[in-house]
Amino acid sequence: MKNLYSEKGKNDVHDMYRTGRDPMMMNVAQKSRLKITSFSLAFATLPVALGHGRVLSPPSRVIGDANLEACGAGVYDVLDDDATGPIENAAAKVGSDYNDLQCHLWFCKGYQFEDNEDRVQRYSTGQVVNFAVDIVARHTGIANVSVVDLASQTTIGKPLFNWPVYTNNSLGPPNWPKNETNFDVTIPSGLDAICDAPNKCAIQWWWNSVYSNHQTFESCVDFVIV
Repeated sequence: MKNLYSEKGKNDVHDMYRTGRDPMMMNVAQKSRLKITSFSLAFATLPVALGHGRVLSPPSRVIGDANLEACGAGVYDVLDDDATGPIENAAAKVGSDYNDLQCHLWFCKGYQFEDNEDRVQRYSTGQVVNFAVDIVARHTGIANVSVVDLASQTTIGKPLFNWPVYTNNSLGPPNWPKNETNFDVTIPSGLDAICDAPNKCAIQWWWNSVYSNHQTFESCVDFVIV
C-alpha cells in the first residue's frame, strides 16, 4: 500500500480528509513531487515554535552526518536544533545543497539509515512493542503508526495504531488520552521475507495537525524480523 506520508503524498492528505475520501486508497506514485520551494516561501516568514513531538522509545532515528550530506546545511541545522519540531520548519530552510533524491524530508523526517545503523531493533511476529511519545505542544490532528517499506516509501498492510483525532488541544491535561503518548503495537505476520534485513523496514509514527496549524511530525524505528 502506498505511503501517504512521504514527500510525494503530503500535499493531498488534507484534502482527502476534508472531502471524505479514503486517503489509504490514494496512489502517491501518481502524485507530483513536493514543491519544496513553495513550502520555503510559505514558511520562511513564519515564527518558528520550538518543540512539538517525537518517539522516545523504542529508539527512533536521529540526525547525523548522512542527513547533513543529503539534506543540506539549512535543513540539518533546523532538525538538529529541535528534534521535536515540524518538518515544515526544516522545509523552509531548503537550500541549493538539498538533494531531493537522497534526503526524502517528508519520509522519516529526512533522517538517514546510515546515521542509525546501531539503533535497529529486532522483533518477532506477534511481539508486543511499547511506544513512548513525547508531546511538547498539542495541535489537534490525526495520527497513525504503520510499518513502512524503506525502499519504496510505502506502507505495508494496515496501520498498527490509528487516531482519528490526536492531541485535541481543546482538552485539559486531566483529559488527555493516555494512549496518545504510551501505547502498544503488535508486530504483524507476513513480514518475515520483507523485513529480514536492516534498512528494509521501519515502524513510522506520523502525526499531522490537520485540524489546527497543519504541521507534520514523524519518527521512524528501524527493525528486522528474527
